[in-house]
Amino acid sequence: MTTESELLMDRAQTFELASVLCSYPDLECERTLSVLAAEQPEHEGGGALARAASGPRGGDDIRSAFLALFDSAQGRASLYETEYGRMRGMAKGNDLADVAGFYRAFGMELDTDQAHEMLDHIAVELEFYALLLLKQSHLVSGCDAEGCAIVEDARKKFLVDHLARLAGALAKSESVRACPLYGEVFAWCWQLVEAECARLGVSPAPLDYFLDAAAKDEMKCGAVHLPVMPS
Repeated sequence: MTTESELLMDRAQTFELASVLCSYPDLECERTLSVLAAEQPEHEGGGALARAASGPRGGDDIRSAFLALFDSAQGRASLYETEYGRMRGMAKGNDLADVAGFYRAFGMELDTDQAHEMLDHIAVELEFYALLLLKQSHLVSGCDAEGCAIVEDARKKFLVDHLARLAGALAKSESVRACPLYGEVFAWCWQLVEAECARLGVSPAPLDYFLDAAAKDEMKCGAVHLPVMPS
């Protein structure tokens, strides 16, 4: 019979895989895809990527798809949480500080010499959630009820405030859904995150992505109403 600790460990490993698949397709990602192609060629999240990696152009096709979809110059979609929402310019500093606070509290440190992504990148947030699951797995094994309660509360808050909102926005993005390679990846990631929300009984508010041009048009036509600050 599978124990609660083992189930948590399994989900931690799944979130680690999701983090790799959502990262820029570098050599580490290609190695992961090679394993998937050999062991799980029809993996529901990385099957299309694994098949592409096994093709004649290998990682080149995947990198081309990734850049076409997420290159900030084209602005089709963003992998960064603080690029979402009409008020993103005003809230960015606070949101990044909050994410950094989560990471510090649970001992996740990014190697500034090797890290290629900002704190609010979807791959980094997925990796952090994997760390929380891993920590809770160890606490369950050690029968540490107080520690488990602390980590579970952090999981809820991080899902509601950050990861679930970003994962949902990416999965529902028209440009992401239309991508033959990455549409599958982000739909799967959202399924993972949504299942965690259901387990913990939380319902994050949706997060929308607005292209700069669209946001400017909305401001011109008066669609955005700034909040009235109390005097």
